Amino acid sequence: MVEQWPFKPFVTGSNPVRPKLLFYFFVLSLFSLFSNLSFSESKNVSIQSKNDISLSGNLLSSNLDNPAFLIVHGTRGHKGMEIIKTLSSRLHEEGYTVLSINISYGFHNRKDEFLSCNIKHNHNEHESVGEIIAWYNYLVSKGYNKINFIGHSRGGFNIMQALSIINNKEINSFLLAPFIDTYIGTKTYYEEELGIPYELIIKSPDNYYLADRYKPINFLFCENVNVSSQTFGSYLNYSRNKLDYPFTFNILDLINESTFPVTIFSGTDDEITMDNYKIYKKIKKSNVKAITLEGGGHFFRDLYLEDVIDIIIE
Repeated sequence: MVEQWPFKPFVTGSNPVRPKLLFYFFVLSLFSLFSNLSFSESKNVSIQSKNDISLSGNLLSSNLDNPAFLIVHGTRGHKGMEIIKTLSSRLHEEGYTVLSINISYGFHNRKDEFLSCNIKHNHNEHESVGEIIAWYNYLVSKGYNKINFIGHSRGGFNIMQALSIINNKEINSFLLAPFIDTYIGTKTYYEEELGIPYELIIKSPDNYYLADRYKPINFLFCENVNVSSQTFGSYLNYSRNKLDYPFTFNILDLINESTFPVTIFSGTDDEITMDNYKIYKKIKKSNVKAITLEGGGHFFRDLYLEDVIDIIIE
């Protein structure tokens, strides 16, 4: 595949830090996907995180005897994205309870808008995973005995982190276009291409803004942004430090450690994760199913998402 981005991808074929050109493509693609789906039956719900942040979600309720689905968006996204809305609507039509959530990134009741690049990034991915677990506990408290997880893109990685902590073998997880980042790929990108001391940053207990010591960096599909060192480490530390499991392990590590059912959906024409589907196809575990959709893109537009939904509910 011809490289189409201004920065090289990581060695795995995934790069969450491509700069402005990708960001514009990313945003324009997502906004073009919004639909006029009616959510008249949805209920806005809110819970508090451990850090006393008000978290927002949309709940489509059904019979308690039927499974519930918890859906998590991708990088800097939100529950109002068309892919999330379509998944929610269609699964509810099939009789399932569906809870779609917004990761807060430290903002109370974060709106259905993309997290801006133009902030001082001091959020923490570990806390995002804690929020997912809090929503899972919310569904449990409402009496749902069977709960499935769906995560799109980075949301797929986040639900694998959450499920590694929950450790419930009965939960089905569905990963839609999950990215793959590695220690070597991340280290090479930041140290050799951007001149940022990756290992020094992830090993330091200090918290400071990288721009104060080095320079603004490319981060989470944003170009030249101001990121705290602890934010950087929470998202990009893949050192496999067992004391920080599962947060320092990449998605392949977590899949290989998993004992619950994992289904991975990848498209051969994914414009963001590129050819990651080739890596997932090589996984040989009885609890893992890797499904490749020929021609599918990162957001499974058109009939591709219907194919995904059909497999989820089969």
